[in-house]
Amino acid sequence: MRSSLQSLSSDGMKRILSIRSLWRFTQGAGWLLLAGYFPAQAGGDVVQSPDTERMKGLRNYAAAVLQHGRDTYGEKHSPLFVDALEVSTMKAPEKMYIHRLGGPGPRSKQPFQPVISSNLAYQGNLMRFLVGISKLTGDSRYEEAYKESLRYCFQHYAVANGLLQMGHHRWINLNTDDQDGNDWPAGKSGHEMKRDYPYYPIFWDADPVAARRMMTAHWDSHIQDWGFMNFTRHGSYVKELNEETVWSQPITKPVVGIVKGNLTFFDSGSDIIYAGAQLGLLNDDDRPLFWAQRLYARYSESAHPDTGLPPWHHTSLRTFGSEEESIPEYALITSGSAGLMNGGGIAMLRLGEELGAKGQYYRETMLKHLKAFAKHCYRPEVNEMRNMLFDGTDLAEREAKNAKPGQEVKSYWIPWAPTPTNILAFAICYRQSADKEIWEALRAMCRGNNFGDIGDGKDMSPRLNLETEEEDYLLIFPLVELFKATSDRSYLELGRVIANNAFGKHFRPEQGLFTPSPLHRVANLCSAEPLALLTLEAALQGRLGEVPSYSGSNEGEQMPFLRASKSRAYKPSVSHLHYPHVATALCDDLLPSSSGDTSVPVMSWQNVRKPTVEAVVTFPNVLDGPVTVSGMTDHAESRNTVSAMRIDSKHCYTLTGNLKGSGDLAISVKSGRHVWAPGSTWTTTSWSPTETYNMVMNVAEGAKFSFRGLVQEVEGAYKWCSGAGIVKNGPGVCELTADYTPIYDPDRRNNRGYRADTTVNAGVLMVNNTSGSGVSPKSTVVVNHGAVLSGNGAIGAGGSSSPVVVKPGGRIDPGDGIGTLTLRDGLELREGARMQFEIGEQSDLLRITGGTFRGSKHRSVVITIKDLGGVKAGRSYNLIDFTGASFVDVEANDFRLDKSQNFQGTFHLVGTRLQFSVFAPRLTPETAPAMPPAPASVPDAVRPAKQQRRSSAYTWSNGKGGEWEDSANWEGRRRPNEKEAEWVQYEFEEPRKISGVKVYWHANGGDRRVPESWRILYRHQGRWKPAEALGSYPVELDQFNKVKFKVFEADRIRLEAHLQPGVSAGIHEWRILPQGPR
Repeated sequence: MRSSLQSLSSDGMKRILSIRSLWRFTQGAGWLLLAGYFPAQAGGDVVQSPDTERMKGLRNYAAAVLQHGRDTYGEKHSPLFVDALEVSTMKAPEKMYIHRLGGPGPRSKQPFQPVISSNLAYQGNLMRFLVGISKLTGDSRYEEAYKESLRYCFQHYAVANGLLQMGHHRWINLNTDDQDGNDWPAGKSGHEMKRDYPYYPIFWDADPVAARRMMTAHWDSHIQDWGFMNFTRHGSYVKELNEETVWSQPITKPVVGIVKGNLTFFDSGSDIIYAGAQLGLLNDDDRPLFWAQRLYARYSESAHPDTGLPPWHHTSLRTFGSEEESIPEYALITSGSAGLMNGGGIAMLRLGEELGAKGQYYRETMLKHLKAFAKHCYRPEVNEMRNMLFDGTDLAEREAKNAKPGQEVKSYWIPWAPTPTNILAFAICYRQSADKEIWEALRAMCRGNNFGDIGDGKDMSPRLNLETEEEDYLLIFPLVELFKATSDRSYLELGRVIANNAFGKHFRPEQGLFTPSPLHRVANLCSAEPLALLTLEAALQGRLGEVPSYSGSNEGEQMPFLRASKSRAYKPSVSHLHYPHVATALCDDLLPSSSGDTSVPVMSWQNVRKPTVEAVVTFPNVLDGPVTVSGMTDHAESRNTVSAMRIDSKHCYTLTGNLKGSGDLAISVKSGRHVWAPGSTWTTTSWSPTETYNMVMNVAEGAKFSFRGLVQEVEGAYKWCSGAGIVKNGPGVCELTADYTPIYDPDRRNNRGYRADTTVNAGVLMVNNTSGSGVSPKSTVVVNHGAVLSGNGAIGAGGSSSPVVVKPGGRIDPGDGIGTLTLRDGLELREGARMQFEIGEQSDLLRITGGTFRGSKHRSVVITIKDLGGVKAGRSYNLIDFTGASFVDVEANDFRLDKSQNFQGTFHLVGTRLQFSVFAPRLTPETAPAMPPAPASVPDAVRPAKQQRRSSAYTWSNGKGGEWEDSANWEGRRRPNEKEAEWVQYEFEEPRKISGVKVYWHANGGDRRVPESWRILYRHQGRWKPAEALGSYPVELDQFNKVKFKVFEADRIRLEAHLQPGVSAGIHEWRILPQGPR
């Protein structure tokens, strides 16, 4: 039977769209066995076969990458390759990264400068393709071009320890010719490789020394404990590399099982393993091979003893779910966390074959684990994988079992069909093992993808569906593996059908690029599609060994943005920040009718939880007596919450509750004595463009503010900021009374206490806690010129990092009255520091019990002795007791007496105590010693425009106190964080009649949900007027929400939405009915 399908292209050339083949029907009609293959003719002319046409397309693609995919951006043009090209311009698209800066809960997002990225971590498929096409065509330009880019990268973008600026949080921004990054501001992120598996041989060929250092640093910057192979997925770019010691770590007894540690995702661990094993291969060094297998064994040997299912992490850190239905993260098996069945498993299987005899452990253990996945997770009869814990718990079944009687169960744990990478892992494993159980699972997966029957692997020939319309190019890879395992070319013929389907639908011949559809505007150069087609071509030619094998490398940020089928000048605008690249594709017919397509761009509102960014709250002098303002809290609609509080009242305000924020919280006390109640907190939660996160307390002369709560940081704050702090300004008194030790942990991952300095710039800071540490044990206390540190409390936890530093002109004054101030982490007295002690029957005492006591230069520390009565000649007083602390340059003559007082005496050391002995009254007090000169004042810097934030003012009006959230307590019946509507609007080229709209809401269950309510307005006589709806405004998921109106005519239309607390909303599609004039 002959069949052909042709179409006439715009230039009149005939083009084959499918294979011409000679088939023989088998008994089961519709399933075909290949009998022959030959080129077709049209009009007497020989038409190129699909194989020839595909190969020509791959050549054109390689040429397009070389011509248009190199760096021509910024001031310096370089040999680097971009990650993507826009098909209509053949230029790299600019991406606006939305940075993840907050947590927990909905994450704060902040856009930064546009990026044209070149990320080597994402280009593993591109590397393999360029090497492969050079080998198959004999044209070395492609491979040499990439080597040139690597040499340039090693020369210009390698840090001191050898790491390159690449990975999931760093890349090269070709706009700025510098490294850039996301998730941390200004590229302060770590080195993270995750499911990347670059083609390391080309790095080695480009520069073996630099490649060796890079791969060694990959290990050295990530591994934190070589005993149980604990690592951080965010490696250090600043850790110094010593190549002599990295691979010579002490070899201890292997650790088996899940132990406490970091988030050791296999996604990240497999990249570390892959780098180490590839280094061992390339450098002929067994040491990295040993450690790579040791790390891999932490996952493999920690498989559950009853199931053989491997963990996602080899350490335990986080547990999700409820107490009744706990989900340890390390034990979770889902489509995203079944690491050894995804790209990481493919990479391990490739290592198993490349290492030969040394790869036996990888091959044998991967076989064991894939058989466990097939047995416990896979249901072959429906071709589905179940979501499980590695002990065999079916999460959906557990959820249904634990449901309350009559409760509808809508399980989150939806089974998934095996992905192409899952199928490839099983195919490679079968080729390596010839295991029957693996074959049967593979057979069911292929049957589930409508491929027909791949046979029994022995006697039964495959019965393949060569009429499939499948176009997923990743499925070519497992078919090539089946061919390699069986030498049966029918698997290649099925791969050929898929390749032709993919090539016909994805290849753009005018540009020589691949996109997911004709409507997609960006071609992803990190895609594996060209490599898949080239791999098939190599198999057909019998030259598979010349094309590098696909190793599960991810395809980077695929950016599947759609192009509008028609362009209209709708001039869209929004009330708040939005994703900029979709601004012209959001109205009526600009998008295809495919709302279920997750590749359709999404419009979402960002930073919308407050009408202005900052709220300034004033508590005026309206009280008849002391009051308590109860229940301070952050409203969910507020993004940055209260930024300033101003208190001016002779009667006491006591503030209770818990506030959060990004940036500083400035508290100004102009008069009176006021209290932040015990048990209340202020927590830094997210990044601020000012990059400061301090509680700044400015207390006026004669006023006092007692802060009895805690200043703390949210979990993970150490990743994106240098820490919150406390700053004391103004001549008045601020008192700290809380104990910070319950929220302190030496491990920064678990520490919640603030980490920046406790700075005393003016006035008095009194530390009067009765237990623990009155400041965070992670904070250094700095006393500046003219300021005083005093109190009866204690600072530090002993062995922590909370020393006290008294700078020139700063003063330390133990006690509140006669008392003792305890320093557990040391004291440093700078030249010109001051001290003051009150004495009488007893005396003030400064006790230093830990850390280091550092003295100053000869007679440079002035001590003032205040006589409270009872001072007699011949008496000695202990002033400083530093028993338990180490000491440096501490001598009695470091200290000199302020002779402005009415007695004389001397200082001397008795063991580890500084004593003052009174020997006579002073008949004529002298002038007090001059203060050291104050440092030159630095004017407050003017914030850049991008850091200036609008603020709203709110004033407390209830003289009798009351609830913070009660709007009656706020002047003008307003309260902080008041919620306002957000909007999206369009301006048309000419007025149009509108009778209705349909809106499809985007809600991902994370930080986007449907709004609480919405409505349509239109511009009428210069004002926005609500459309007269002929029914309600529905808010439903997974469907268009249609509203009909009494017909109106307008040149502008606005969608206004009230969002749910704490989240944004997204518009997937917005259609206007009818369409109006064209």
